[in-house]
Amino acid sequence: MPPRENIMATTLRALPQPTLEILSIDAIRSTLARSKSIVLADPVLSRVAFPHSAMFYPLGFPLRLSTNCEDILDLARDLWSAFKHEFDVPTIQLEFGVADGPARECPPTPTSRIRRHVCSVIADGENFAISDLSQGFSNVWTTRGVLEYPSYVRYFLLESTALCQIATRFTTPVHAACVALDGCGILLCGDSGAGKSTLSYACAQAGWTYVTDDGSFLVHGREDGLVAGNYTKFRFRPSAEALFPELHGRETIRRAGKGKPSVEVSTELTHGIKTSPTAHARFIVFLNRRTDGRQELIPFPKDVARHFMLQQLCNVPNFQCQQEEMVDQLLERDAFELCYGDLDWAIERLARLAHEGS
Repeated sequence: MPPRENIMATTLRALPQPTLEILSIDAIRSTLARSKSIVLADPVLSRVAFPHSAMFYPLGFPLRLSTNCEDILDLARDLWSAFKHEFDVPTIQLEFGVADGPARECPPTPTSRIRRHVCSVIADGENFAISDLSQGFSNVWTTRGVLEYPSYVRYFLLESTALCQIATRFTTPVHAACVALDGCGILLCGDSGAGKSTLSYACAQAGWTYVTDDGSFLVHGREDGLVAGNYTKFRFRPSAEALFPELHGRETIRRAGKGKPSVEVSTELTHGIKTSPTAHARFIVFLNRRTDGRQELIPFPKDVARHFMLQQLCNVPNFQCQQEEMVDQLLERDAFELCYGDLDWAIERLARLAHEGS
C-alpha cells in the first residue's frame, strides 16, 4: 500500500488546481487593493457547484442525482430510465463530483465498509463513495479520465451507491431471483452459481413474469411480501450458452470491467417475455442443481434460510431490527429445496407449487 502522503499527492494533482491553493495574507491584500473578486480556496471541494440535476427512480425509489458533469446523468439514464416512481419514501440525495485528472488504467475494485450509519466504498484516493445512511445522502467522486470506463462508473460508483441506500433505508435485500406465475411470486435462492439466472430465464421463456435474476428487495412497511427487482436485464455465465442457443454470439463481458465474465441481455430485446418491477413473494425455494438424477421438492430448514438471509444484511443500527423482522416475516411463508437436473421438470414443479401450494 502506498504511503499516505503519496495517496494525497495523487489526489491533489487530480483536483482543479485553482481551488486548492490557500491564499496568503499578502495575496488577499493585493487582490482587494485592485478591487478584484477573491476566489476562496476550496482544498476539500466543498464549494464545487453541481448544476446538473435530475430525478431517477432506481427499483421505483426516488433519487435526485446532482453533478458537475452531464456525462454522469447520461450514465444514470442508461441504468434507470426504464423505472417509474413506485414508492412514496424520502428522496435519496446523491451528489456525484467529477474532478480533473487522467486515468492511466481502470481503477481497482473498490473495498466496501459499513460502520454505524456510514458506508464507504473506496477504490483509491480519487474514486470513492461515502454514504450517510441515516440521512439518505451520498457523495461520490471520480476523475474525468475514469469516465473512459463507463461500465466501471455505472456499476461500482453509481448503481452500487443507490442500491446501498435502498437496501438499508427502504428494503431488506435477499440474494434471490424472483419470478411470478398467475400472481404468485417465488423467490429462487441459493449460493452464487446455484442457477438462479438460468432458471428464472427459463421460467420467463415458459410464460412466467420476470422480476429479477439475482437481487430481490423486500419493501419495508408491507406485510404482503412485496419484492422489487431489476427487471430490465438478464445476466448469465458464459456456460449458459449450452442451454440457450439464442445466447450464442453475444458479447461476453467482465461486469464493470473487473468482475467475473458474464453475458448481459436487456429484457427489451427478448420477445414475448413478460416483466414486472415487483411481485408478491409467496414461496421461498432454495436451488440445488444435481447430476445424480434426483429431482424433488422438499421442505427446507428455516433456521438455515434465516441465517443465509441475515448474513447479507449490513447491520446498520437504525434499520437492523426492521430488516430482521422482515426476514422473519418472509419466513412465515413456506420454504422448499428444489433438487433438479432438468430445467423443464423444474419449471413444471414450480408451476405446480404456484398453483397448488405444494
